[in-house]
Amino acid sequence: MRITLAVIGTIPSRGYGGTQRQVDWLASELARLGHRVVLIASPGSSHPLCEVRHASSEAQYRAAIPADTQIVHFHSWFLDVPYPSLNTAHGYSPQKSRPQPNWSFVSASHARNHGRKTFVYNGFPVDAYRLTASKSDRLLFLAAIARAGKNLNRAVDLAKEFDFPLDIAGGSRWTLLTRSQVRRDGVFFKSLGKRFRFHGVVNGDEKLRLLGQAKAFLNPIAWEEPFGMAPVEAMLCGTPVLTTPRGAMPEIIDDDTGRLFDSDGEFAAAFEAVGGLSPQRCRDSAAERFPIARSAKGYLDLYRRILDGETLP
Repeated sequence: MRITLAVIGTIPSRGYGGTQRQVDWLASELARLGHRVVLIASPGSSHPLCEVRHASSEAQYRAAIPADTQIVHFHSWFLDVPYPSLNTAHGYSPQKSRPQPNWSFVSASHARNHGRKTFVYNGFPVDAYRLTASKSDRLLFLAAIARAGKNLNRAVDLAKEFDFPLDIAGGSRWTLLTRSQVRRDGVFFKSLGKRFRFHGVVNGDEKLRLLGQAKAFLNPIAWEEPFGMAPVEAMLCGTPVLTTPRGAMPEIIDDDTGRLFDSDGEFAAAFEAVGGLSPQRCRDSAAERFPIARSAKGYLDLYRRILDGETLP
């Protein structure tokens, strides 16, 4: 199949780049399966397995689409084009107008929250994540720390109340003084002390080390998370997840990979339970449910349905 993938941002991603990493991995898997993939991304992008065309404006994205493509899969821009197309939303914007046909989302709850039904779970190159069977006594919070919805404020409160050390990655402590909500919550001052270690933005081996050695991944989100890439990455390293039941979390977390909590009382029980979970079973569950091969298969099924003339509900 001749497939065009379109995304804003540089591939390989620099920094977090969750959407860009998903497109990068999807392009690799589609190419491995024998499909001809053209990737349209921001200037500076490259990919070892497919043709890359650079674009930085709507007009350039339109012009970069190959004339012989069979389908265009947009992960941003979401343009009206004279080709069969699929539009995958990665963010949370239920009020946004979506006049284009054929939308997909990254979890069942993500689709439902946008009044739709079609979704394909994000996928991961599972062999890139190594199992760490030996855990420390520290929990890990890894997210954009200045985003109030990620709820570092509650993570800090839980660490103090339940007396556990907490590694914090996803930005410098100083960024907590730059966003109004976290500044009002006083997280900068609450997180002072030896209990808390800030690691800034982490990638590569440092990220894998933190994910793998943690006793649990603490994810007390206060918003409707579309999917949750970092929790799954932790699970692939054999680290269970403690998270609130918001957005996709009840779909992502099973009995082998973590526990859900709302109240502090529920957290106490969940915190005790995750210590007895098997790192190997945690990884195996995530690897079975969220490999990039399964995501590619899901998208190929949607491509075929669209090419057969179906409009996705």
